[in-house]
Parts: sequence; structure tokens; C-alpha cells
Amino acid sequence: MTILLDRGTRVCVVGVTGGRARADTELNLAYGTTIVCGVAPGRGGQNIAGVPVYDTCGAAAAEHAIDAVIAYLPPRAYRAAMADVLAVRPGWVHVVTEGIPLHDNVAVLTEARRAGVRLIGPNTSGIISPGRAKVGFMAHASWLMSPGRLVVLSRSGGFTHDLAYLLSRSGFGISTAVGIGGDAVAGSSFADFVALAEDDPETDAVVLYGEAGPAIEREVADGVRSGRFRKPVVALVAGDFLEDHAHGAVFGHAGAFLEGPETTATAKREALRAGGVHVATAIDDIPHLLAAAGVPATGTASRP
Repeated sequence: MTILLDRGTRVCVVGVTGGRARADTELNLAYGTTIVCGVAPGRGGQNIAGVPVYDTCGAAAAEHAIDAVIAYLPPRAYRAAMADVLAVRPGWVHVVTEGIPLHDNVAVLTEARRAGVRLIGPNTSGIISPGRAKVGFMAHASWLMSPGRLVVLSRSGGFTHDLAYLLSRSGFGISTAVGIGGDAVAGSSFADFVALAEDDPETDAVVLYGEAGPAIEREVADGVRSGRFRKPVVALVAGDFLEDHAHGAVFGHAGAFLEGPETTATAKREALRAGGVHVATAIDDIPHLLAAAGVPATGTASRP
């Protein structure tokens, strides 16, 4: 079993005629993802790699059952376009777009919660269930990841790939890898995904990568401490260099900034350790921490 995405998940690609979305759609179809339709205003009637295109999500939903949406949207059009997406009530929406204004992001997230739709992102690389399906531009070099029983969560798309490759190379296969988004406000937090992994009988543990910035890792620490999350969680938190700079300075991701003492990488690691999370000091520590926590290496080691 995987969390969120499997071969049977029926996906709609919003913004499908854009260059990035078109290329990703072709590669993800070849990987095995069930992409049933696409949406691009004014482009209805076109066809992208065999996928029919509609002017609106409403028109697409009238012809196809839609379980999930992967959205490629210009920041200026985000709020209006997402109103169309949320109106069809998909199970989840994964937003690739970077540079969305914060107030638009918060407004859309509020509407998504009212509609009962899980929002993932924005500013993400995608989701992959190795050997089954993927959306976004996650792991186009799909040999980086082998199937298995670990969930990988990351604020960084690049680091999602690095983690999954390291784990696969070490014999720990991946059930699902998710780029949760690098913006200051994420539609779904680490704890939301850890809860999904906790309820999945075919997931053994969670590996997460966090950064200095909003203290969303603390929810995971609290969940482990309370016994709500019983499966092993291994975490790596980067961003110590930010502690040498003035608060409010942003580095890399829009969400990588300090706004107070709890948002430093050092403070996050301390909170995670206090909660019972296994904290790595370097990426190469992670396979050893998993083994020490009794997590079996159930994957097939990927090629070097």
C-alpha cells in the first residue's frame, strides 16, 4: 500500500499545456500514472500525449472521475484557478507552482479545508510511489528509488531525491516520497503525512528532512512523545548557517528564514530528540538510525 498515490489514482493535470506540465505528463504516463484528463482554459478539445484537455475542471469532471489534481498555475492566476479545482472536490491537490503570494496561498488553503480537500504544497516537486505512479517532476530518473516500506517527506524537492536515493542504495525501499513544499505556509504539514504513514500497515517508518523556518517539525515531536505516532521517525534538519544572520533573511526556499528562537535548526533538532524522534547529524547517519530502530531493510538496493 502507498499513501496518497497508486496506479489506480485517477489524476487530472491542471495547466497541462504548459511546457513543464506537458513534459512531466508524458514522463509520468510512461511511468504508469493514471492521468485521465487535463485542464487549460481556452485549450479545450486539445490532446496531450493521449490525454484529453478541457477548459475547466468542471467540464473535465463531467466526463471523468477525478481522484487527485496536480496543478501547474501562474502565480497571478492561482486563486481563481484553484476555485475551479476545489469546486470538483478531488481527494487531494498537489501544487507545483512557486512564487504564489502569501495572502493568496492562505486564502486558497482556507477554502481547501472548508471543502475537505487536502492541499499539498505549493512550491513542490511532486509525489512518487516507486514502481507504481508519480506526479510532478519527482524522480524523472526513476531508477534512483526502489519500492519498499519507508515514507520520505521533505521540504526540498532536491533533497527528497537525495534521501530516497540514499535509502534505496542502502536497501531501504520507498513506499511514498513527498515534497511537502518549501513556502512559509504549507498546505499539509509533516505531521499530516506522518499520520497517514501511521495508519498504513505496509509502512514501517518515516524519514523526514526539515529546514530552519516555521516550526512544523514540533507537531511530529509532540505526536511521537504522546504515542500518537508509534512508528520510528528519523529526521535530518538543515540550516545552521542561518543562525549567523539577522532574523527575517530568506535563503533558498521562501520558508527558509528565522522568525524566532524556535525556528532555528538547532532548536528543531532539540525538540525532535526530546520527543523521541531519531535525529541524524548528517544524511549518511539515516540508514544506521533506521537499523538501530529495528526497521528492516526491505527494498532492493538501487544501482549506484
